[in-house]
Amino acid sequence: MSEVWRLQTKTDLSQVNTNGISVAEYCINENVMAMGWTLRESIYKELDTNEKNDLKNEEKEIVNDFNKYKKIIEKNIYLSLNQKFYEGKVNGNIKRLANDIQKDDLIWIRSKGIYYLGRKTENSKYLYKYCDNQNNDILRLGVNNQLTDIEWFEIGDESDIPGCISTSFIGGYTLQRIQKTGSSIFSQILYNKKYKEKYNKIYYKNIDIPKNNTIIKTFYSLLSPNECEDLLYFYLYNKYGYIAVPSTNKIETQNYEFVMLNSKNREEKVYIQVKNGEVDIEINDYKDLKGKIYLLTTNGNVLRNSLRISSINIDISSGEILNLGNIFKSDIFIISPEELYKFVKEAYKNKNILISDLILQWFAYLE
Repeated sequence: MSEVWRLQTKTDLSQVNTNGISVAEYCINENVMAMGWTLRESIYKELDTNEKNDLKNEEKEIVNDFNKYKKIIEKNIYLSLNQKFYEGKVNGNIKRLANDIQKDDLIWIRSKGIYYLGRKTENSKYLYKYCDNQNNDILRLGVNNQLTDIEWFEIGDESDIPGCISTSFIGGYTLQRIQKTGSSIFSQILYNKKYKEKYNKIYYKNIDIPKNNTIIKTFYSLLSPNECEDLLYFYLYNKYGYIAVPSTNKIETQNYEFVMLNSKNREEKVYIQVKNGEVDIEINDYKDLKGKIYLLTTNGNVLRNSLRISSINIDISSGEILNLGNIFKSDIFIISPEELYKFVKEAYKNKNILISDLILQWFAYLE
């Protein structure tokens, strides 16, 4: 199966240095993946004239031979400085660019809030793009190290992108694999869609859509954190008529996403907490809240005193945690991922059930 990658490019250089051209735009326009660590960075300006001339000649010889680039980085210390480029270590991002990405691997990139999906083709190869002009975009942007012949397709904004892809752009290395559940399958599906629009055929054949026990985990991998919150909201609205109070959806709230009200009793407050992925929830964090609390973790555990609920003899067969003792002021409920998935499945068939199209679109891929 093809690997999936994401390239995180700098955006703060676009207006200051390049008249509005960003690294991502350069990559898309030139059909390449590109990044810095050029040999004109680091200690270049400090070299003497002879060493600069020698370096220029060596740079011109690199072309498609990554080992030559590597040799320059790791070479003997420049005598005039008693120093090496990048302290003699090749950056791991460049290694991944040159060695690890294979034919038919897929790459995600983001430009001005729009996501693009590219493929390494049979003609793609490593290229060190030599440049000696400081006013050229190659040096101004820092894009000497490249992987050529990447076929990019525009996919859309965050609402068009699976959560397993959009969340991969949070932190991490400049270039890294996306190994989250569903990332490879749905990247191939989305690539096929765009490929067919252009060539009237699909590229990736026999994609193995998950079934049975793995389908639920895959479904949640497609939801963004916000979509997962929305899903629990729609479930509670449809089942109990609870209504969200928009102003309570604040980043500053530590223990819950937002507050809901019982439409039949406005004095009753309802709090929800949602964690999408292998994230645990500790119920002791909610002992001071008064009302009802609904907890959802799609692939983690609900804990009490750092112990799994199932291991401390609390009956949650009805969804409610019982026998919490007088220290708790709230009724606490655990919502299972399976229960919510059944709700989505029902809503997919019944248009009278209120739910977001963004949630249903990911469910549709699994049908």
